[in-house]
Amino acid sequence: MLEEIKSLPPLPISVVRIQELCMSNDTNIDELSRVIENDPMLSANILKSVNSPLYGMSKEISSIPQAIMLFGISMIRGFAAASAIKKVVVIDLTPYGVTIDELTKVSSLQMALAREWYRNVDKSMLPLLQSSAFLMELGKLVGSLKIIASGNLEAFLEEISQGKPLEEVERNYLGICSYEIAATMFEHWNFDEALINALREISNQETQNPYAQVLRVVTKTLNLQNTFSEEGISSALELIQKFGLNRTAFEEAIVSLQR
Repeated sequence: MLEEIKSLPPLPISVVRIQELCMSNDTNIDELSRVIENDPMLSANILKSVNSPLYGMSKEISSIPQAIMLFGISMIRGFAAASAIKKVVVIDLTPYGVTIDELTKVSSLQMALAREWYRNVDKSMLPLLQSSAFLMELGKLVGSLKIIASGNLEAFLEEISQGKPLEEVERNYLGICSYEIAATMFEHWNFDEALINALREISNQETQNPYAQVLRVVTKTLNLQNTFSEEGISSALELIQKFGLNRTAFEEAIVSLQR
């Protein structure tokens, strides 16, 4: 699996440059806008993402500078990275029984939950939280191809149909979970260490990484198997108590997203 990740093609030059600009302590917004606008396909994909009904914008966002001003650098960075990865990785999510649009919808909801929860808790954590939340499911793109190539598709689908947790089934067939795959993908593409560490720690039930703790709660609440189910929210609340996170703000975020 690790060797296959290392063989993934490089991301487009425009996306690499976006990552470099976003990792700078003094990001030049004008230069960031120019880099995105010089890649018409990337620009179109970002504008499509920010105009999703999920974000409830009252007016259509028609320019990249406007999108950056309204959504912030970290979210635009996440949209750009996700768009590029979907172009360089063959997409066949048959093992998970979803389309790429359905996976993207779940990712968008996960990012929205992280945003609604932590904007009332610690806004300084939002940039990394939002981009991590939007990108963390992309490890399933590579994991899915490996499952198909191994000839274990039917067995994998059977275990999922029995309601077994995805992380458990992934480990049974891949020896690694998709969040760890995502971390290794972004390490291969030289993303910043904080994002990589957050993704790698999501599946660690005893993690002390504050970003991974929040992301783990988010994945319990929203994932490919359930969306705001009673069981999922109950598991999330148990983790919140265990990690000592803000339960009131979490519950308010759930209510806000379910309206």
